[in-house]
Amino acid sequence: MIPLALVLLQSAISGQAVSSPPPPSVPLAQSADAEGKTIVVVGRRVEDSERALAACIARNCPPKDEIDASLAHAENQFIAGDYTEAQRTLAKARGRNMRYRKELPVEVGDLLRASGRMLALNGQRDASRITAIDSLDALKSGLPSTDRRIFIQRLAVGDAFAKEGRFIAARDVYNKVADQANAAGDIRVKGYALFRIAGMYTTIATKLPDYRETAYRSLRRIDETTEPDLAPFRQAAELLRCRMEDATGGKDGRACLQASGADRVSTAELMYAPPIDLTNWRRENTSNVVVPHGDATAQWADIAFWVAPDGKVRDIDIVRKSANADGPWLKLVTEALGKRLYRPLKLASSDPGIRRIERYSLVYDVALAKGSRIRTRSTVPHIEILDLTVEPEVSGSATA
Repeated sequence: MIPLALVLLQSAISGQAVSSPPPPSVPLAQSADAEGKTIVVVGRRVEDSERALAACIARNCPPKDEIDASLAHAENQFIAGDYTEAQRTLAKARGRNMRYRKELPVEVGDLLRASGRMLALNGQRDASRITAIDSLDALKSGLPSTDRRIFIQRLAVGDAFAKEGRFIAARDVYNKVADQANAAGDIRVKGYALFRIAGMYTTIATKLPDYRETAYRSLRRIDETTEPDLAPFRQAAELLRCRMEDATGGKDGRACLQASGADRVSTAELMYAPPIDLTNWRRENTSNVVVPHGDATAQWADIAFWVAPDGKVRDIDIVRKSANADGPWLKLVTEALGKRLYRPLKLASSDPGIRRIERYSLVYDVALAKGSRIRTRSTVPHIEILDLTVEPEVSGSATA
């Protein structure tokens, strides 16, 4: 979880965003063809999941089953690159199932969280943030106030504020979670909240030096903790400090990061991911582009790469992409990927390392044209990232 939080908070300023892997209802597999090119295989065809959902609705199946079928179909549509239809599938499911939020708070919360993710991918950032709050409200309607899932979803609301540049609102949400989790004895979640604050302010400080003292205070809050469960967060705070001081000329950031991550690990643990800078990206040299009905064809690409034993990224390969995905932004993505740094792996130097695959989507947010009610899209896009890596199952272990 810490590496994901690090990238998420780095991206709050840079305009990229990372999401967790899709639930196991849409199994993915990776294989190689005769030329060694990685291929992503979707476990069920879109047509199959569409029929399964229609059959479930036709027989008036239980709400829980219908939500599961809707999520599976929307995930299939997303993997196939049909973001607009995926969002419509989730919107219809929301309309059918919101009345069950007290009886099925977790299931309805999951549905709303997925809907918020697809809204973000379709450029509807405000609606995505509101839906994240709706998901939180659904969980609160049927779970005890100290349930960890409520804390985690409240963190997601803070993340939505951070991605919008509403940093004070995000900080207040994170602080609330830290206090509530601490009172409930959930030290791990307290760590997630404190780390998000530190990640946000260290990111801001790399661009705005006036925030450096605020960033150092947020890091000291983590440094001064004593709970054993927060030891990984104290170590991760040092990585944030390395990154900030490298950006401001204080030290050699990569050397600092490599020293901090000297202990070898068995899984790919991300320490540093440079921002994908799309600041100078413009479309047709205008401030906005008119988009009828607010829809636009998504540009996306699935990119595979190897994390080598020394923690560096090698063999970056675009394995699948939308027909309209052009070269310039993909070049920026692969350049940023090549500069990532992971913890060294417990592998021989001759080993190829660990294979990973991520979905990158180029998103133009929907807005209103200045002085008009016409829906437009900004010409300054940002990148949304979803991890599609199939993690190997570990015998005897359980995922949270």
